[in-house]
Amino acid sequence: MPTGWAVMGDPQVLDGYCLLLPDPVVPHLNALPPAAQAEFLADMARLGQAVQDVTGALRINYAIFGNVEPALHAHVFPRYTDEPEERRTAHPWGYDWSKARAFDSRQDGDRLAALRARLAVPAVATGVRVDGERALHHIDLTVADLERSTRYYAEVLPILGFERIADAEDGPLWRKASFEFGLQGARGAGRQRAHDRYSPGLHHLAFAAPAPGAVDAAHRSLVALGIEILDPPTQYDRYLPGYYAVFFADPDGIKLEYVYTP
Repeated sequence: MPTGWAVMGDPQVLDGYCLLLPDPVVPHLNALPPAAQAEFLADMARLGQAVQDVTGALRINYAIFGNVEPALHAHVFPRYTDEPEERRTAHPWGYDWSKARAFDSRQDGDRLAALRARLAVPAVATGVRVDGERALHHIDLTVADLERSTRYYAEVLPILGFERIADAEDGPLWRKASFEFGLQGARGAGRQRAHDRYSPGLHHLAFAAPAPGAVDAAHRSLVALGIEILDPPTQYDRYLPGYYAVFFADPDGIKLEYVYTP
């Protein structure tokens, strides 16, 4: 990366745990000039976004200490919805690191390659764009029960890398990169009509995953939440070689997909 090296941690106390190591080595963050400090922290955040995209983590924890090893290094920890209840809200040092598995190039190779590919993409090019133009700005779904669907998507969308932003007048909004997703409540008779994806309108909505492992991680999180799974993670080579996706349903029966394509 521009300010140093992104590496996967050993041990893998949480799957996908990474570090950012400055090049050249400095004793601590404040040993860098102000501009270099900002660049290092920006790289740390970019690495965190890549880890979240690749692992499907709920959130990323960051830590910079340097008390034991007085050389600047930033810890980047993915946190998951399926962690033990007593650990989910605690810091990663609550785990027994001596029992964590070691990094393994065979087991972690796909994730490492996905991180490398994700970090190779310039930060300004990670939005939904085609030939430099934004291909899709936003999509709004009309739902029968706005309160019910808001609760559902507030749990599901962070798994797919979205974050809640300020609500619009008509309903809630989430954003990932330059793409926004919103909800609006149905009106009149539409509130009683069941969704039929074979009638004119939306058939299904597919969200892009950065790696096959992100699809698997999302599936585990969706199952933990009790989300209706229509089809578990499967490779669909009839669509495209390497097409890997999980399908699930929202409260109105709208079919949703989380898909990785090479």
